[in-house]
Amino acid sequence: MKLTRPLLATLSEMVDRYSRYHPHAITLAQLAEFGRKPNETDSYLFLHREIPIRLSHMIKELELLPENLRKQTSVKLVEDMYWKSFDDLKSFTPNEAKDEKTLSKFTRRIAEIKKRHANVVETMAEGIIQLKNESGNRFDPSLNYFLDRFYTSRISIRALMSNHLVLFGPMEAVPGHYGILDPNLSVYDIVEEATSNATHLCNHHYAECPEVNISVFDKNGRVKKEIEVTMTYIASHLHHIAFELIKNALRASVERKSPNGDIPPVKITIVKGERDISIKISDRGFGIPMRLHDQLFHYHYSTAPQPDKDSRIPALAGFGYGLPLSRLYARYLNGNLKLMSMEMYGTDAVIYLQSFNEDAGEVLPLFNKTSRVKYQIGSMVHDWAAGPNTKPIWS
Repeated sequence: MKLTRPLLATLSEMVDRYSRYHPHAITLAQLAEFGRKPNETDSYLFLHREIPIRLSHMIKELELLPENLRKQTSVKLVEDMYWKSFDDLKSFTPNEAKDEKTLSKFTRRIAEIKKRHANVVETMAEGIIQLKNESGNRFDPSLNYFLDRFYTSRISIRALMSNHLVLFGPMEAVPGHYGILDPNLSVYDIVEEATSNATHLCNHHYAECPEVNISVFDKNGRVKKEIEVTMTYIASHLHHIAFELIKNALRASVERKSPNGDIPPVKITIVKGERDISIKISDRGFGIPMRLHDQLFHYHYSTAPQPDKDSRIPALAGFGYGLPLSRLYARYLNGNLKLMSMEMYGTDAVIYLQSFNEDAGEVLPLFNKTSRVKYQIGSMVHDWAAGPNTKPIWS
């Protein structure tokens, strides 16, 4: 996978050029419209230009990382993947867009790239852990900025590739879906499935699990399950977010078990408003002290013990990636994820999604000349003063 220096030199000019182009953010409305009447040539032309743009932006940001991180083996591997995938796609030309053999070859190449990047999250995490171990467990604040952008770009690229592969390639298409989009996604069903999966995991780790109550509302009051709250969305994205938050709530509730063995229930509320679809997961665990609130969405931070990474059994918590990645999935299509926690009382996590497909547009990182400033240590120093100060005042 390692590229030769002459090839890197040749590609470097092309990467520089593509990094000056703006990525073309699309909406769920546009994705659904294309899915209704898919055209392989149009998809080829769009992805042939768009994915290299998004790859090039991240290649340029990888180059801005601290040198002691870039030299880590895992980070080098990720950087090589991005160069290789950029090169793979630029070996095609727009003039070949109507050639059936080229279209088939392009789809196979997309599948190869998707597979190549399957473990990028874990590989990048290994590099950061290696750096933390070498630097006495210190974590450069600029890395949170980078990882938010890097993983958002990855989410977007995989969504585009998966959509192409469902419509024209080997990925299984679901009847009634528009590529990766479910035009009638039941929010209740996804939340119920995520609850079932999280409950199974909780029972495995603790041999017990709290009760989970799901309620559905609309602007007129309570809605029965048969009157579904539906939307157009990517089911796997919503499941990822819901599963992460529900398993956190289950763990917090079990750890709050009373002396008589009672476990406080977890409450999930689904609300369809005029413009938002909101999902609130509420637990009555111990909550999180205010002093830790700002760290909850930091990578490699967790309130749970570090799990055994070699275990074949999925961990319930502890890697420090669940919350920040879940927020990125929500924000990717112009939604959000917010937490409100009260120490010794519990935590509310709220997922906000757009009701209208036209409003659910991609939110993408954009590399530019000012990006370099964000990676400079000086830009990340504290510029607020706060007590308590333990030094004598009049000395």
